[in-house]
Amino acid sequence: MMSEPTSGPHWPGLRWAELRRNVEALVFAAGEPLTVNKMMEAMGLEDAAARRAVEDILRELKAEFPQGGLRGFELVELGGGWAFRSHPESEEAVKALFELPTEVGRLSPAAMECLAIVAYMQPVTRPQISEIRGVNSDSPIRTLLDRELIADVGRAPSGGGAVLYGTTRRFETMFGLAGVEDLPALEGFALGEERKAELRRRLGLLTVPE
Repeated sequence: MMSEPTSGPHWPGLRWAELRRNVEALVFAAGEPLTVNKMMEAMGLEDAAARRAVEDILRELKAEFPQGGLRGFELVELGGGWAFRSHPESEEAVKALFELPTEVGRLSPAAMECLAIVAYMQPVTRPQISEIRGVNSDSPIRTLLDRELIADVGRAPSGGGAVLYGTTRRFETMFGLAGVEDLPALEGFALGEERKAELRRRLGLLTVPE
């Protein structure tokens, strides 16, 4: 155990350096955005003072590893949690290290259409998705469910109680969103070819050919 006295403003009963080290290690090791609740659960903490201390530490780390800073990675809020990610300006170096062969799958055009419909219209039912696309959408919806980009979020109050679908935290994380409210407005929305390729590349990191 560490012997340093506490230096945190909210939690005089715990060695601050030890708590800070544990929070940083949890975020680093999680592999996905980690909520404050999950961090506290992992450390066996429950009280309000502990929560304030963890939140203070996250603010410290965010200042130490800011977005657009000089470090190789940054602390960001994604999908309702906290995560470390590589600096955007280091993308080419990271991409070269983890480049996937071109044959590794991306979502099919049908699946991407369904994903866009769910993202902007959620919660939405399978029949509504098929009606918008004008074609049966069972297969691409199944693909999106298998890849955890959409999920069952409830039942429609009418129409036989059809399943309602919404996007997941995995979707938000892949597209760099703190939440669905960060989706670009549809009005006047247009993507250049370079940005389209980047979004397809991100999806390709977790997909296989259909």
